[in-house]
Amino acid sequence: MAKAVAPRGFARERVLEAALALFAEHGVNGTSLQMIADRLGVSKAAVYYQFHSKDEIVLAVVQPVFDDMARLVRFAETMSTREAQREVAINGMVELAVRHRRVTAVFHGDPAIDTIVNSRADLAEIIEQLTAMLLGDEPDVATRIIISVLASGIYGSATDPKLSDVGDDDLQQVLLDCTQRLLRTRGAGEDLRTRGASEDLRAQGASESSAAQRGGEDSRQLAPSR
Repeated sequence: MAKAVAPRGFARERVLEAALALFAEHGVNGTSLQMIADRLGVSKAAVYYQFHSKDEIVLAVVQPVFDDMARLVRFAETMSTREAQREVAINGMVELAVRHRRVTAVFHGDPAIDTIVNSRADLAEIIEQLTAMLLGDEPDVATRIIISVLASGIYGSATDPKLSDVGDDDLQQVLLDCTQRLLRTRGAGEDLRTRGASEDLRAQGASESSAAQRGGEDSRQLAPSR
């Protein structure tokens, strides 16, 4: 009787599953096709039959994430204002980080991923579009800092092994609450900048007044006595 052959789609999934586990253990650069083959108990040629390079495996693993990101960008673009687009984009980031928690945990902070993703123009464009929605047209310093903190916090929390016992629903809800609180501080940041500018003006006025007073005293000292 002929030996049953698994469908190619199933074989590909096995390769991706083994690769993801090895990426988590050794990083992308520390994982080879031979290691993936050994984990599966097959020859390297069997892995090569499914994927011609490790980069292809990495891209196949992250493709579902980028498919969701592209859908998020398209949905956010339907919003009528920049603020609404930003809110949808941030909420979507939280959802995607939690939904793809395992992939996020493996690839977050791995420089090899940036290199591989940026080699694909379509994936790099999705990142640029999402980044533009988060920052706006002409982001000020406060906005850039807040978005940086948000992105780091969202992905950092999703990948933190100390939070592995926290359920997806709880993690998502708390992250959404945290992002809204941080976004509200932007108004406070603008107040601080306004207050700082006022203080600078007052300091400048005080300095000019002091200089004028000293000038008057110098004039009186130079005036001839009667």
